[in-house]
Amino acid sequence: MDSSLQDFLSVEIRRMLGEESRLEGEIRAIEESLSGLRDIDLLLTLAGTRLSLCLQLMKQLAGGADPAAREALQAAITEKALAAIRLVEGLLAENVSEDQKGVVQANPLYAQVRAQMEKFLLAGGGGFLEVRETDSRKRRALSRSIVEAIRKYSGEDDLYPALALEDYPPFVRKVLLFLFPVMVREDPQPPPYGIEEGEEQPTYSSQNMKLPLSQAIFYMENELLPDLQEKLREAPGGRALQEEIEEVRRRVEDYKKLRFFPRSTPVLLEKGYYTEGMTGYTADGEMLVPIPLPVTMRSGTNLDRKMELVRMDVVKRIAGRGVSGPIDEEYRRLRSIESGIRGSSRTASMKLDTVWGYRVLRQDYPFLTRLVDKGKFQELVDLVRKEGMAASERRIAALIERDEAAAGLLSPALEQDDAEGQAT
Repeated sequence: MDSSLQDFLSVEIRRMLGEESRLEGEIRAIEESLSGLRDIDLLLTLAGTRLSLCLQLMKQLAGGADPAAREALQAAITEKALAAIRLVEGLLAENVSEDQKGVVQANPLYAQVRAQMEKFLLAGGGGFLEVRETDSRKRRALSRSIVEAIRKYSGEDDLYPALALEDYPPFVRKVLLFLFPVMVREDPQPPPYGIEEGEEQPTYSSQNMKLPLSQAIFYMENELLPDLQEKLREAPGGRALQEEIEEVRRRVEDYKKLRFFPRSTPVLLEKGYYTEGMTGYTADGEMLVPIPLPVTMRSGTNLDRKMELVRMDVVKRIAGRGVSGPIDEEYRRLRSIESGIRGSSRTASMKLDTVWGYRVLRQDYPFLTRLVDKGKFQELVDLVRKEGMAASERRIAALIERDEAAAGLLSPALEQDDAEGQAT
């Protein structure tokens, strides 16, 4: 918030600004020390604080102020409200296990945040969430990024022939199978390997999952052990529970003794499973270890994967180019030493939270909702293939401007009663 406003603001607003800063510090400390772990309670508390702060700022605005102060207050209300919406949308949109859906909505703090959003909208806050008009340079830069990302990922990439293991000596085969368990298989199926639309497999499951070392220790100490101990108190003398508790404690001690050499530069592989399976490290370079936590996931399709890759690539391409203020600010932070041991001037765009970045962009550019709609995304792919790069850039820039002019108020996830919730 503009420092020139500090003397003009009420005592209550200053107190709430201090509370917001404290919560932001706690959230960032957890993310940096636990490899990106997010605390649902803290995030919902921060969202509620920001919405309450918006209500106080609106009261201050209604009380009268000079034109410069009014403009600064209006900008602050918009910024805080959108930041609160992005926090909650981020929790609801996390790609997590099928078993964890609904955890966010079940949290009592979620109901409180929704109530705060209703108060904000009833007080006239919807006017502060109108889509802001952007200049043609930003639209052209965004259009070019979309076209380049689609050209990069829209090709058929699941037709490559499998490695012929029979052409290698037995020792080399064993080494390849051990080092590349995802890409190298014995008696592989012929291509194509992906899952097309209509062929999606309902789910796949596992009795274990992998987490960064710091998160694994935190989970077992603060979630798994207390849960097992509570079960033991309810059924004292249970031998199986006692053995399970001892096994978890032993694993925690073993993990605390582990020392590893972080990867200095992430390997640029497909997000998630392949990075884990081939390197055993997170994108930030922290070692991955297994924990006894069952997980069930949907398989997804080739189109789902391409849409996600395009969204990620668009955010990375526009970072630092003046298209989005919040993304540029986060990009500068990641390039600096302020971001902690993971700061890097060479790989800042690789460390950018692209899911968050897409939500930021979508609020300024309604056109980007097409990147989550399979039908509209396929239309964009066909457009780029048919018209070539220059012509499709002009067409998409015009569509961005048209959607911007036609957009009404944003529709926050907080207003949706039947939103599908997912935990982090």
